[in-house]
Amino acid sequence: MTTVGLLVLGLAVGLLSGMLGIGGGIVLIPALVLLFGFTQAEAQGTSLAVLSLPVAVFAALVYYDNGFVRPKVVAFIVVGFAFGAYLGARLVPHVPPGALRVGFGALLLYAGLLQVFDIRPTRMASALPAGLVAVLTAVLGRLFRRRLARRRPPEPPPAVEYHI
Repeated sequence: MTTVGLLVLGLAVGLLSGMLGIGGGIVLIPALVLLFGFTQAEAQGTSLAVLSLPVAVFAALVYYDNGFVRPKVVAFIVVGFAFGAYLGARLVPHVPPGALRVGFGALLLYAGLLQVFDIRPTRMASALPAGLVAVLTAVLGRLFRRRLARRRPPEPPPAVEYHI
């Protein structure tokens, strides 16, 4: 990891986040995985740490000053988000990295297709895929964890000493 590369990535993600309201999941996580060799879990944890209150608050204040923030809505979402993020983070060690990548990619593809084709499903229908991906990822994680726990590598043959 180079300091300059990380600074440039931070600048790019900050610009996109300020302009489009995106960054952590859509840009930062894939960049950390593809450009800097992070695992999926490392990239997700780093993204959460980067986008914590001190960074996001500055852009949010500008949006608030321009009348683009609904404080009541923010309060309700923050409560749910905090609990959901904690529970999701607790699940990550139990989910195989491949399942995390597939779930993450599927969610990005779904969101991208909705944006590109200007599809406006009903409110509940638009939340359904995200919930399904979360449940599917958790179930796959549990299944793979059980299978991996059963498969143990074979014992190495006993060492034989030869004396001449």
